[in-house]
Amino acid sequence: MDNIKTMPHSESAEEAVIGSILIDGGKGFEKANAWIRESNAFYSDKNKILYETISILHRENKNIDMVTVVDRIKDMGKENESIGLDMYYISGLPESVPTTANIESYAKIVWEKYIKRETIKSAHKLYSSGFIKTDEKVEDILHNHQKLLTELLEIAPSKKKEIGSVINETIDTLKTGKNIIKFGYPQLDNIAGGMTRKEITVIGGRPGHGKTTLTLNIIYSLLAQGYRVMLFNREMSNVEVIKKFMIMESKDLLYEHLRKGDIEKGRIQSIEMMADGLKEKLKNLIMYDDIKNLNDAMREIQREKPDIVVDDYIQLIKTESRYNKDRRFEIEDILVEYKWVCKKENCAALLVSQLNREIEKRLEPRPRLADFAESGTIEQTAETALLVFYGYNFNDDKYNKYEIEVICDKARYGKVGTYVMGFNGNKCKFYSSPDQAKNALVDDFNKNKIKIDRNRALPNVQSNF
Repeated sequence: MDNIKTMPHSESAEEAVIGSILIDGGKGFEKANAWIRESNAFYSDKNKILYETISILHRENKNIDMVTVVDRIKDMGKENESIGLDMYYISGLPESVPTTANIESYAKIVWEKYIKRETIKSAHKLYSSGFIKTDEKVEDILHNHQKLLTELLEIAPSKKKEIGSVINETIDTLKTGKNIIKFGYPQLDNIAGGMTRKEITVIGGRPGHGKTTLTLNIIYSLLAQGYRVMLFNREMSNVEVIKKFMIMESKDLLYEHLRKGDIEKGRIQSIEMMADGLKEKLKNLIMYDDIKNLNDAMREIQREKPDIVVDDYIQLIKTESRYNKDRRFEIEDILVEYKWVCKKENCAALLVSQLNREIEKRLEPRPRLADFAESGTIEQTAETALLVFYGYNFNDDKYNKYEIEVICDKARYGKVGTYVMGFNGNKCKFYSSPDQAKNALVDDFNKNKIKIDRNRALPNVQSNF
């Protein structure tokens, strides 16, 4: 190839790798070898010989230092002053190392430069084959190119972890409990066990049954616990979400006030006074309402590195999937990507999902795991599945207005079960019991010296929860 000397390489990184190994008596070789599998990864001929020699000594369980390396090079007859491989060069390598602690970083640079050189060579060969007359079939040219790329992928660093480090990591999570993230509602935490880092929790429900409200309440609790939360709003705007947080925080602000635009001047002033406190409480919340594409969401997660990612809701996510007709496979791609990013970034994912509308045609309308839209993938991938059921929506006298059911239908590390919680749509809140939800408005208004008739029915406000 032309201009071979301009090919990607880093002499300083190569020297730092070998220098680090010589300094610590070969202890750093394993770390370097995780990235550098062969001496050809080195651009410099003298560094190739040095690394090859070190590799041989390591395989033979021999000491690795300047003396043993130089001696073996002489035995192999590879001492060559014409390329600058002499004792003077070798003895200077340790002096070029800022710190041996960064040997993996140095090795990664060497490996990346090597991959770039090989890619350039392969691309040049493929390019040239288009102009050179040859009997080689086009299919064979492409196959050989693909084979080279596959080989380059195979020499990527090993991702294996030593069993000892895995055990130590496990003990650490057991001691600190930092792997478990509580919902903040004892009822749910006792049943489902909370969320787990590197895992997915799914909340499902039909429209108007409280799945978004439950999600926002959990977010509020997570923020109060000090977690960093990322929220993708795919149905509501960020402003609408903040309005609901204001309602939850305020003593006398109701959903119907915002829905009707019925905000008195005095109440606006109280909201403004509340705003500073709300900013503090929501400081660890990162919100997006303009990201529809899955890949863009993944990039934001990797950039911001939150503790918990919340996506409301997954059926509205746009993908670049090849399955443009079968939504089931698109949902599978979405779940797989979320699973991958959770493991990579050590975060938990809380995904909101729509349920199939067929549920409303059944005599027993309570949802179950199989009611998840594209349920197969969700059932298999999710660690925990919570289903929200607000029976009052069915206009049946047997259902309490302030009662809502949260059904845990899958709990990998907890137990399945149903818990009846309190719900007040006008306050956008979940409570420990229906009685608490029923009395919430009365108590809040009394605290603010606003008279209200306890016997009078509280407003029944339907909203897109």
